[in-house]
Formats: sequence, C-alpha cells, structure tokens
Amino acid sequence: MKDLVWQILTEYFKNLREPKPEELDVKDDILKKEKGCCFVTLYLNGEVRWSAGNIKEIHENLLQELIANTIAALTGDKRFSPLTLNEAEKIQFRIDKITHREMLSIWKIGEIDPTKSWVIAIKRDYEALATILPNISPKLMTWEDFIPVLENKLKDKKLNDKKIILYRIETLVETNY
Repeated sequence: MKDLVWQILTEYFKNLREPKPEELDVKDDILKKEKGCCFVTLYLNGEVRWSAGNIKEIHENLLQELIANTIAALTGDKRFSPLTLNEAEKIQFRIDKITHREMLSIWKIGEIDPTKSWVIAIKRDYEALATILPNISPKLMTWEDFIPVLENKLKDKKLNDKKIILYRIETLVETNY
C-alpha cells in the first residue's frame, strides 16, 4: 500500500485531481477486491501535518479507501495549512489499515497500551471525533497521556460523559520512513 500512496500523491500533483483506480499500478489485486478501512497520516519534518481515515467501511474496496483518504488528508484536513510544492518532496506518510475494533466502556481505557492500540472517541451526536494512533508521538506513551488530548479534541467533553462512545482499534502499519 505504501507504494500506492506515492503514486496517488504523484498523480494528484501532476493532474490536480484525485486519481482513478485504473490510473494506478496496483500490484496487489486484493486491494481491488477486499473491503476495509484505513487512515493515512502525512508528516512534514517529522510532525503530523495532515490525516484522514474511516473506522467503518464506506468505499467499495481498500484501493478506493486508500485513494480517498490520501487525498482527503492532503486537501481536507483544515487543522493545517495547504501543502506547498516545495514541501511535497519532503512528505513522509503512515498508513494504518484497521484489523480490529471494539467498543469500550470508560473503565477499560486504562487497559489500552497506546504504543500498540489506538483510541477513537466520538460524541454520540457526531459533533466531534477524536483519534489517537499508536506511537503517533513520543509525548503519548501511556493512556494517562492521551486522555487530555482526546478531551481537548472533543471540545472539552470528559471521556466519562455518557455522550461519548469509545473504540479501541488495532491496525497493520506501513510507512515510508
């Protein structure tokens, strides 16, 4: 999948549009057949700059999911300024293909090892969603480290609020760094 991210980015910069699946050199046909979900995180100078993904299968296959999330990370993450052409050559990326997800009760959050699993917290009305990937930052090594980050992303809602749904997610990770 990591070779495909480079192809997707190259095609996007060349044509200034999301590439079609048939425009990519896909070596693994399973990506065209298998449904799944993934997150794509783009880094610049070692820092997270853009990210997008799904925790539910919404695309026809993993290839379409990867294309959509790569472009969404690049163009749709409003937390960061748009990428410049000079920065494009320096991008590093991480793909998290979801292999397991389970809903958690709040008391189980202490059982999570943030170096192996990640957490998604969603307000029941879907007004806010917070995600923390495993090993995303050396500042987030214990579950106590990421509770304030999740609560901040949830617009200061506390994780023990009954309006919050928690998931523990496991992934297969591919990177180009």
